Formats: sequence, C-alpha cells, structure tokens
Amino acid sequence: MHDAPSERIVTDRLVIRREESDDAGAVGDVIGRNLVHLSPWMGWATEEAARTSAQLARIADAVEQWDAGKIFDYGIFDLEGGAFLGKIGMHRRIGPHGIELGYWLDSRAEGRGVISEAVAALMREALRLDGIIRVEIHCDAANLRSQAVPRRLGFVLDRIEDQPITAASETGEHMVWVYQPDRRQA
Repeated sequence: MHDAPSERIVTDRLVIRREESDDAGAVGDVIGRNLVHLSPWMGWATEEAARTSAQLARIADAVEQWDAGKIFDYGIFDLEGGAFLGKIGMHRRIGPHGIELGYWLDSRAEGRGVISEAVAALMREALRLDGIIRVEIHCDAANLRSQAVPRRLGFVLDRIEDQPITAASETGEHMVWVYQPDRRQA
C-alpha cells in the first residue's frame, strides 16, 4: 500500500501524469476549444479558465493539493504523439476510505475509449492507496456520456442525491457510482 499515487501512469495508449506548468497553455487551448462541449456540465468551464494564466494558477494549486494528500490531479496525454487529451483526478472528499474520480475529455478524443482506459488505470491506482476500499464517480443523471463510463467499468449505482445545479444542463439529480471489489456486479 502507498500514501500517494504514482505521478506517472502509462497504459496501452496513454500517459496519465501530474501536470506541470509547461502544460498550462495546452490545457487552456483545449478548454477554449471545448467550451460549448464542457460548459453544459462543468460550471468552471469559462473563457477565463481557458486562459494560460488561469491554468498556471490552477496547476500551482494542484501541486499544493497533491502535496497535502487531498487531490491527485493528472493530465491525460496521447502515448504516441504526446497531445493533451483531457484531465482526470482523484479527490479525497468522500470520507476516509474512499476516493472520488472526476474527469473531462477533449471532444476530439471522444468515442475511442480514452476516458474508460484512464478511469480504469486510476481506479487501480486508487485502490493501492492506504485505507482506500472504494472508488466513486459522481455525475448528473442527464450526463449520459459521463455515466456510461462507470457502468462500463463495473461500478454500481449506489444512490441519487439532490444537488444544487451548477451548470446549464444539470438536473440536480446527482448519481453516485461506487466501485468496491466486494460490491461489483458480476
């Protein structure tokens, strides 16, 4: 078991690694190109977030959060060309024995299993951490693409909670998907 996850994870097609300040421009560019795609589901997806300066500040904060053991934030990069494809992170905000995964993807990378591959890798990494026995994915009930990922990877829908609406397409019905080795579907 480990106190902190690996800083770099390589899969068949991806490099999932801690972001660096040099990544800020690429992240901002992808956010800017995907505002119409991201903003219906993610209240943070704004023109301001697409600025390199905003990404530099976010990455600096992510370093502090990682070092404090609260959030482990990664960029998803293409293994062959190194292109930035999206983000994924592990958040310690659901209690002492669980970790929540969050993710978003450049629309140009959708439909190829990139997010499923990244989530599967981080799920394995999360379960290697000391004390972690469950992994959760939270998404709005209307976000069909987002909820397809946990369903595909053997997560179980644990509950639906009412949450404040923070983005245009949200319903406020917040699905909580759980992967726990002893609760997986067959």
